[in-house]
Amino acid sequence: MPTRNWNKAIVSAALAALPIFCQAQSPPAAPVMPAADAAMPSNTLLDALTCRTAAADIAGLLPRLRRERPAEFVQTERQYSAPMMDLYRLDEPVHAWGHRSDAVVVAANRVLIAVEGPLEHAAMQLEQALEQSRDMPLSSAFDEQHALVVYAAEQPGLEDRVLIGCEYRIADLSLLDDPLDSWRKVPSPASVPQPPGE
Repeated sequence: MPTRNWNKAIVSAALAALPIFCQAQSPPAAPVMPAADAAMPSNTLLDALTCRTAAADIAGLLPRLRRERPAEFVQTERQYSAPMMDLYRLDEPVHAWGHRSDAVVVAANRVLIAVEGPLEHAAMQLEQALEQSRDMPLSSAFDEQHALVVYAAEQPGLEDRVLIGCEYRIADLSLLDDPLDSWRKVPSPASVPQPPGE
């Protein structure tokens, strides 16, 4: 099933009428989102899920989560290859976009929670949460580099789940890459220095 991009297409007609999904025409201010649970050790995860992480800071997300939540983000529960993404389990559910979930998915340029489906039900719950937050400047969270995405998961272990979260539209971004792991990567032929005369 194709990804639902909430900057361009809204799942339901009711959501299409909400002005908060329009792309911001001015530079984004610090958006105010629904409050995080008091028990959360940090807001790094919630900020990433709700498009509040600045483009300049998102590349270091996984190392920060590993430092702040080592019991939850050092080891994945499951890894997928098509598309590449990692599934993590939280000790306590996180609350984002009107849903609570202990399943967090990190893809190359997305941070998502996996919630119970079907898509229509998850979208309805999201719509209700957004209507209750209508006075908050949610539109300031969306710009050319941030978009809310909602789509039905199809990977094994995520059947009947809907993925909801933020897409970071930044060239060459890979949230799955940890800078500390760069030594493991095989350099591409173009980046290998060639001896003179070859």
